[in-house]
Amino acid sequence: MIPRTRSLLLLHGVVVIFGFTGILGKLISIEAEPLVFWRVTLGGLTTALYLLLRRKWVAWDLSSALKAGGIGWIVAAHWVTFFASIKASSVGLALTMLATAPLFVGLIEPVIYKRKLAWRELAVGSLVFVGISLVFQAQQDQTLGILLGLSSSLLAAVFSTLNGVMVRRHEPINLSAVELLSASLGMGAWLAIQQQFDASLFTLSTTDWLWIGALAVVATSFAFMVSIQVLRDLTPFESAMAINLEPIYAIVLAYVLFDERFSPGFYAGAALVIGAVFVDTVLRAKGPKTTPTPPDHP
Repeated sequence: MIPRTRSLLLLHGVVVIFGFTGILGKLISIEAEPLVFWRVTLGGLTTALYLLLRRKWVAWDLSSALKAGGIGWIVAAHWVTFFASIKASSVGLALTMLATAPLFVGLIEPVIYKRKLAWRELAVGSLVFVGISLVFQAQQDQTLGILLGLSSSLLAAVFSTLNGVMVRRHEPINLSAVELLSASLGMGAWLAIQQQFDASLFTLSTTDWLWIGALAVVATSFAFMVSIQVLRDLTPFESAMAINLEPIYAIVLAYVLFDERFSPGFYAGAALVIGAVFVDTVLRAKGPKTTPTPPDHP
């Protein structure tokens, strides 16, 4: 098989895995905070072990480690709000709200990179806003889930933009390991403050341990490393277009596995949000080059 074709198929497989993250969040019975603690702890340890075995772990100076650690805490907050959104509403709604991240990136990037706001970003933002309004109108009984999903999207935009700066100076997998391990320490401290770092955190059901293992190892460490490797054979445009399919895959999976169904208004709003993101990706590929931000995933 041609390497480029193989990489493209692998990337779509990884995107399906990323879409399955929401499914696992629904299957795992524990609350969002302990769920994220185990995800970042097991994911961070797995990634660090991979680097150690491959002798690719690099030394970090204190300043860089603190910056990466701070981003890791933002990642943890993003995942907490993401899984809380799923548990408060549904997989399809949470992933649709997460698809609004490019809107927030378009607003944050000009500040970080000190450039003007592009007309394209304003146009895409307007379309996304209309799509969100349609979803709100259709799902008024799931306002909490929508707000949590939008919060998760905003946090994803923040750490994605900051990682766009960090990845220029640090190897991506090492950066991921430091962020995940820092997120683990942060979540452990948060659970201790909330008096939830107790025996119940370690006495989960066999089913929960199985799904958490799949979430941490397959949907976090493995999927991230594969998504980095395939970029050797694919263009950023091909990668971005594949990543944009994640909410579609997730909605289909939730429809099949959980029988999640929504009103026509929701699907119209979701189509507008996801469609605006696709259009933005195409325009970015054809238009003037701006500072790229690597995609990050739930």
